[in-house]
This record gives sequence, C-alpha cells and structure tokens, in this order.
Amino acid sequence: MSLEVGSQCSYPLCKEIDFLPIFCRCQLYFCREHSAADTHGCTYTRPIEPRVSGPSAPLQRCAVDKCSKPSLESFISSDAEGRTPAKCPSCDASFCAEHRHPKSHSCIQAKPTEIPKNLAARALLAKNFPSTSAKKAVTARRPPTKIPTDPVKLAQFRKLESMKMRQSAVPVDPKDKTAGIPQEERVHVKVAIDNSDTEKVFWVRKSMGTGRVLDLIASQLGISSSDASPLELFKVVGPNPEDRVKCRNDQTFSTEVEEGSTLAVCRT
Repeated sequence: MSLEVGSQCSYPLCKEIDFLPIFCRCQLYFCREHSAADTHGCTYTRPIEPRVSGPSAPLQRCAVDKCSKPSLESFISSDAEGRTPAKCPSCDASFCAEHRHPKSHSCIQAKPTEIPKNLAARALLAKNFPSTSAKKAVTARRPPTKIPTDPVKLAQFRKLESMKMRQSAVPVDPKDKTAGIPQEERVHVKVAIDNSDTEKVFWVRKSMGTGRVLDLIASQLGISSSDASPLELFKVVGPNPEDRVKCRNDQTFSTEVEEGSTLAVCRT
C-alpha cells in the first residue's frame, strides 16, 4: 500500500517535495523557501474595499536574512485608527513573531537624532510667547546621516541601514516587481540626488550592470541626462562630501556596491 505524504513545491525552478507544504492564497502549494508572496510572484489580490483602490500589497517579510515568514507589521492595517506599529523599538525594523525580540535578530540599537538645544528652546518660546518678531514657525532641519569611518562601526551601520531599507525598498527595475527575485540575489541601497534633500530606497538585482542601474535610477527620480551634463553614480564612504567613490558603469552592480550602501547621483 502506497501512502502519499507532502506535496511538490509549485515554484517553477524548485523540485523539492515538502512534507509540510504551505498552501498560499493563490491556491498553490510551496516549500518554506518559496512560500512568501513576493518570492514566488503571488497572483492573489485582496478584494478591493470601498475606500481603497487597487490590489493590496504582498505581505511584508521579516527583516532577518533567510527568514521567509511575514512580519507582524503585515497583519496590522496601515490606516487603522490608533494603531501601534509592530516594529522593534531599537532598530525600527519589522520582524516575524519568532524574531520580534531584540536578542533574536541581533538588534543594533539606533541612536536617536537629537534636536539642537537652541532650536528646541526657540521653538518652545515661539509656542508659549508669540511675538511680532517671531511669527515664522521654528523648524529643525533633520541633519544628514553621518557615515562612520571606523570599519567595525561602518559594518554595523550598514547592517542597520540594510534592515531598514528592506521595509521600504522598491525595485529599481519596475519589471522586477513581480519577478520573485530571492532576497539573496538583491542589493538594497539608499540613493540621494546631489545638492538635494530627495532620497529613495531601491533594491537591485546583483547581476545587473552599474550603467543600467544608473539609467533606471535617473528614470525613477525623474532626472534628465545629456551629453553636456552626463550623470555619474558615486558610493558615499564617509561623512564629508569628498568621501565618495565613483562607480564604474562597465562593472556588475554587486562588485561596485555593498548591501546597505548610500549612493549619490551627480552631474559631471
């Protein structure tokens, strides 16, 4: 007598037979590695609610590397009234139930950005003692993120930045949005426009060419390029403007940029 147990993963390139397969909302069975919606390019869309337009986003994955479970933040409606974010209070990243405790994901505590005392005092005086000479609102501009130069601190900084980037990163190539690219084949980076406050977080396929990545970034950020003022991509390696390394357009992106790096788009 034969007894059939388990089911073969429905991901096209996976032949694994899982004895405890995961049944996705797209009505297919997958192994643990390909169970996440964005990993196998899930076709399921949540029914459209009266006040929401368009299909719902895939479940957000846990920020821990190689963990395919959905984060707790995925199960809380973003527009829920009085909601409490299901994020780690130290590193501000979202994790699954198994890794929610700081010790479970090797948490690196993020230092809070302090507002200069003089600006805080001026804001307090303007609020409680308004006058004709101080009618303009006092605002504290958020200082740019300082990149440490110490190798150990730099590695910790990039690890923390990488965890944050995974929560908000979008594919630099719109075609990769539904391609189901595994996390281990992605590079997460923060991109800023030179002499501008504009920043955006992208994930890029490691095998993509750097020149192609620059063209896609320019398209996503709405930056025009010409022969008279061509664009260049630089990797920021220190706190000063001159602490930059030019990325070679003829090289693979993963050989020029590390995970969690900050990039700058400049005109030459």
